[in-house]
Amino acid sequence: MASASHTTDLLVIGSGFGGLAIGIRLAARGFQVTICEQRDRPGGRAYVYEQDGFRFDGGPTVITAPWLIDELFSLAGRNPADYLTLVPLDPFYRVFFHDGESFEYTGDQQRMLAEIRRTSLFPADPAGYLELSELTERIFAKGFTELADQPFLNPLDMARILPAMLQLQSYRSVYGLVARYIQDEK
Repeated sequence: MASASHTTDLLVIGSGFGGLAIGIRLAARGFQVTICEQRDRPGGRAYVYEQDGFRFDGGPTVITAPWLIDELFSLAGRNPADYLTLVPLDPFYRVFFHDGESFEYTGDQQRMLAEIRRTSLFPADPAGYLELSELTERIFAKGFTELADQPFLNPLDMARILPAMLQLQSYRSVYGLVARYIQDEK
């Protein structure tokens, strides 16, 4: 671990969430950090595109782990409240379909079930949603609670978690996973 007197210059390529986070972590350990970005401003997959007076999110619109932001500010010796205000969204987002129908995604399970009942053509979808929710909670617990701070430096590290990853169906795409539980294409 580097001390505060460390003067090694490090280069981070990309200013998405990951590039900014590693830059902050390295600077907090005393490294001199330069972050390079090919675009006109930071963002990576969270970049905001502007065209003809409109703004478009390029990626994440909902922050699901705000404590990670607090952790980075803490490492930098700063108070996040001095720089930003996180605003709860309700709904998280609204999806509009080509046929004029819409779907509101919220963090409230009962409202989600009501929305699925309102929009889905398949009576089994509410129960499927509950099963999918339970599985995604297990995936989140594995990824954030158990593995987020674990290095995977060699193939044996990956082999150690392979049974859990198979059980959590990590080999599936997001669409493939959701489609196992929700039948309605929308």
